[in-house]
Amino acid sequence: MTQIRVDDSLLDYIMAIVEATRHSEFLPIGVSPRGSIALRRAAQALAYYEGRDYCIPDDIKRLVLPVLAHRVIVSSKYSSPHKRSDEAEAILAEILRNIEVPL
Repeated sequence: MTQIRVDDSLLDYIMAIVEATRHSEFLPIGVSPRGSIALRRAAQALAYYEGRDYCIPDDIKRLVLPVLAHRVIVSSKYSSPHKRSDEAEAILAEILRNIEVPL
């Protein structure tokens, strides 16, 4: 997968998403460095699968929920035990909406 290029602006985008999870009042535990690596590698895999040798912002946006939702802990103040995965996805979706997508 190393031959699939990831522009520096996309790496910054991944880091902005990860940093936002670490500063969210709803997530006492945000995404770890390994989570950011997993997101980058998943984006590279998606680009490869789609026949490209480079990643695009949509690769990252499509993969944030499936790659990161299980990597965050939702505060018990804001969730019920039976809906935590749905709430994690909703919080991540809101984070995505608030971060500028690189062109």
